[in-house]
Amino acid sequence: MTEFDKFIADEVAKYKDNSFPLKASLLERALVRKVSCKKLHPNPDDEFCKPAVGPSYRIINEYVQKMVEDKYDGLFSGVEDRNITVEKMYPDGYMILNGHHRWAAYMRIGAKRVPIHIVNLTNSHDIFQMLNDSKYDKRVTINLDEVMFRHVKDEDVEKGLGFPFKKVYKEHLLKGLPAVCNHLANDGYDIWVYTTGLYSREYIQKLLKLYHIDTNFIVTGATRFDTTDYKEKKQLAELFAKKYDVTIHIYGEALLYVKRSAKKSLQYELHKDSWSGDAIEILEEIHKKEIAAI
Repeated sequence: MTEFDKFIADEVAKYKDNSFPLKASLLERALVRKVSCKKLHPNPDDEFCKPAVGPSYRIINEYVQKMVEDKYDGLFSGVEDRNITVEKMYPDGYMILNGHHRWAAYMRIGAKRVPIHIVNLTNSHDIFQMLNDSKYDKRVTINLDEVMFRHVKDEDVEKGLGFPFKKVYKEHLLKGLPAVCNHLANDGYDIWVYTTGLYSREYIQKLLKLYHIDTNFIVTGATRFDTTDYKEKKQLAELFAKKYDVTIHIYGEALLYVKRSAKKSLQYELHKDSWSGDAIEILEEIHKKEIAAI
């Protein structure tokens, strides 16, 4: 075990069962751009901290080389993304969400302060609160990464945002999505959106609102729930089942309708060129059947 391996192991042991995420204020997220390396702590759930997997000293050395070269040309062109994405944590400092190897490289070259980007990811408490705030027994789930976000050069994107919003929000939404979400909201559905991306919930909420999609049911950094305690996972699953009788899942080329009380599920095809029109037509058909069944 190297000296650095021991340092990581000690950090994990120190914080693993004695820390939890905190919400950073808007002011803190806007103003805190650099911090001391000592204020950053490795994430126990990241492969970087698992002895059987990482860290990769090859990757660390490559970053060190790039950073040393950048220091002389002053352009920082070698490291594509200098910022380390972090989350505020108790009892102190910030937990690294993305950028462990860059953090290690910064420490190796003796950097006094390192650039960070603070985000407020969704946690289990947030989901419990969202479920408590819900007023409906129907929901739709949409995966932002698979369905909503598109490249700016794609033809099937919504009209871009105007200045100054386009300088802040770089993501582009699938064409027709606002219309589908508006239809679902009018039919009394909670709109749940998920992303594995390391975004603050507030960021996604404001982005969607600019496209007239108004929802508080936002889950960011969704992969963190893969490591959630089994008991907590079970509790969340039971709450979702108790709360929602109807769930609609919208995928890239399909819409899945599930009615728990009737033990019924139906899958509908969505054509790429007319997906939003197809979805709205299917939703109207489902709505008519629900009304008829009352």
